[in-house]
Amino acid sequence: MGKRGPKPVDIGLLNCFEHEWYMALHVLRDGTPFPTWPSVVAPPMGISKAQIQSWIQRLRGMSDDEFLEINRRTCERISGKPEPHDPRVEPEVHRQWASREKEEEIAELERYLHPRKIVAEAEHKEIWNSLWRAKRLSALKKACEVWAGLPDVRRDWRWGGYPKYVLDYGKKFFLKTKWRDPRFPKSDTVRLDESRIEYLARGMAGIQAGVSPTTGIERLRNMSHSTGGPLWRKEGGGREYCGCWRCGIKLSTPAHRWGVEAWWNGVALFMKLAGVKGPKRQDGGKR
Repeated sequence: MGKRGPKPVDIGLLNCFEHEWYMALHVLRDGTPFPTWPSVVAPPMGISKAQIQSWIQRLRGMSDDEFLEINRRTCERISGKPEPHDPRVEPEVHRQWASREKEEEIAELERYLHPRKIVAEAEHKEIWNSLWRAKRLSALKKACEVWAGLPDVRRDWRWGGYPKYVLDYGKKFFLKTKWRDPRFPKSDTVRLDESRIEYLARGMAGIQAGVSPTTGIERLRNMSHSTGGPLWRKEGGGREYCGCWRCGIKLSTPAHRWGVEAWWNGVALFMKLAGVKGPKRQDGGKR
């Protein structure tokens, strides 16, 4: 006979699923997986908004094959090594990747030029509000159907399964459980949206991990992030840290800042190889 009592909870699995739902719900609300994305951060000095606009125009007029060729040259310039070629991959697969990557680059650049217009897009906000406010199955179904049809979701395979998962496994949580829980932020105040995303991400993580949404919420909310915590790690050289995704973001902040600058510089090199002239020097070219 099986053991009776509460199911054991894999906190590592909960942490992983929470991370995925957190990103998926942010893509729904904002169009990006996290509140801050590379394009929201200003580019390095010397890259003007006019220059970024010229990059967007160049990308829009670029074929998939041209994008692939310039991307190959960019990678080789950065690494200093020839880009490996895998003959097993069909050319059409490469073109599909190029088309998707090109659209994502355009979207990232536009988010910097028009952050409120793109990142806080009204359509995303409306669907997000419809989702968390739903109290009837018909309203939840409609919100999930529109969510699944968003270009951001359809374009990236990572986000396509979440609306269906809510309908298949999360109906009770969305329509009943959360409304009965005094901890769920019920006010329409926008400043509570982040708390709503955290609550729903933790609840859906519980469901996906095979426990109740309430258990998922409680275990993740009360998880210790200090010495002795369930995800505490010890490495060589005496380095110790919490291995959860939230602490990982905090630890990687310096690397993230470096990564943002590297992203801008990589785009600048790509556009230079694409024949787009660089910004004019403000000092007349004198050093």
